[in-house]
Amino acid sequence: MEGGEKKGHIIRERYEATAEGYDSLYRAEQFEKYFVALRKFPPRGKVLDAGCGTGLLIEFLGVQGLTSNLDLYVCLDYSWEMVWRASSRRRVFLNGRGLQVMGNVLHLPFQDKTFDIVYSFTVLDLVDDMERALTELLRVSRGPVIVSLLKTLPYKDVLIRQGARIVGSTSKDVIFRVD
Repeated sequence: MEGGEKKGHIIRERYEATAEGYDSLYRAEQFEKYFVALRKFPPRGKVLDAGCGTGLLIEFLGVQGLTSNLDLYVCLDYSWEMVWRASSRRRVFLNGRGLQVMGNVLHLPFQDKTFDIVYSFTVLDLVDDMERALTELLRVSRGPVIVSLLKTLPYKDVLIRQGARIVGSTSKDVIFRVD
């Protein structure tokens, strides 16, 4: 395991095993987050979806007609099964634009300031080192980083100490903007 990332390894195995049923379990919950966040921070230019899962955000963007301002869409996930499933949504909703990358938010394989906006929904609460992951997300973004965390977790304070601002909430999550 890279850098002692025990939690990440367990999470990846769990997502690999549940990828087939992920959409039916989490589509409504994820779409609720996307609706709240994208109303204030629509996608534009080069976008990173860090922790893209099965690509539900791609589907949401396509259904809502929010793909016209995209130059590049990068879908990154730690689970190969999730990245593979997201690839079909990319082909359907983005006409093949963009790419999928298997990677870890603790070690993003991108140059500094690559993306105009970064989205990371329900990812930071799953990593071993949330501050390191947030630092990586900020490093690769030249615009806002939009993240969500479960309301029940104590990590919100860490984000607020790092300058995050609450921009919305859903039934289960708090959505933050970090610059």
